[in-house]
Amino acid sequence: MSSPAAVIALAAALGMAAVSTAGEASSAPVPHQQAANPTYNGQVAFVRLRYGTDTGDLGGDGMFGRGRRDPMWSHDTPRAETNFLRIMQELTSVWTTPDYHLIMTADDPELFRYPVAYIVEVGFWHPTESEVLSLRTWLMKGGFLIVDDHRGDHQINFLAQMKRVLPGSDFKVLDGTTEIFDSFYSIPDPYSLVPPYERELPPVYLGIFENNDPARRLMVIANYNQDLAEYWEFSDYGYYPIDVSNDAYKFGVNYVIYALTH
Repeated sequence: MSSPAAVIALAAALGMAAVSTAGEASSAPVPHQQAANPTYNGQVAFVRLRYGTDTGDLGGDGMFGRGRRDPMWSHDTPRAETNFLRIMQELTSVWTTPDYHLIMTADDPELFRYPVAYIVEVGFWHPTESEVLSLRTWLMKGGFLIVDDHRGDHQINFLAQMKRVLPGSDFKVLDGTTEIFDSFYSIPDPYSLVPPYERELPPVYLGIFENNDPARRLMVIANYNQDLAEYWEFSDYGYYPIDVSNDAYKFGVNYVIYALTH
């Protein structure tokens, strides 16, 4: 198990870049532009699920914080995954590199090469029948889905869409005794991590277990009223305290390690 001090040291190193650029207009992250996915090479990748059409629907085109306009699925990319994969590379034995992140739709056959996928802003997520079937098959074959950055009444649509993906499945509230919160780092009280914004909404961690049995594999984890990637994206900008960003990284590391070992 890695030392928490190592997370602090690396997050501090990431944060050094912000010191020299603080207060400069050019220091704000630029809007996302999708690049070609790297070629599969066996490494553990950060796979972000894309949805919508980019032609004006809410999935394809939505307002992002700090005045930028980007697709809803793209919030915090690519800086969040780049920073997160650097943490994974430095603090675990997982074979990955900071630039090994991909964007694909849920019905892309390439998804079946990767055990972990990530999706955000699921209040605006309306998967096609093809995406529903593919995501269901991927999950049943051992895939692990991380759902981040959604809050309030956005959960209504998300729960409805997950009923399409996994009919008969039920979300269960997770607490610090759930195995995923002790898969690498010990996180005895996951609810102690405050959300980066809209803090009047308490975070809730929800999970779907195989056959609705908490003794079996966790297939989906949803960070409701929480946004871990917001902390990851800006961990080297000084927007948030280092210790809080460290804690957000621990969640992500635990999620990936759990997925790779179950």
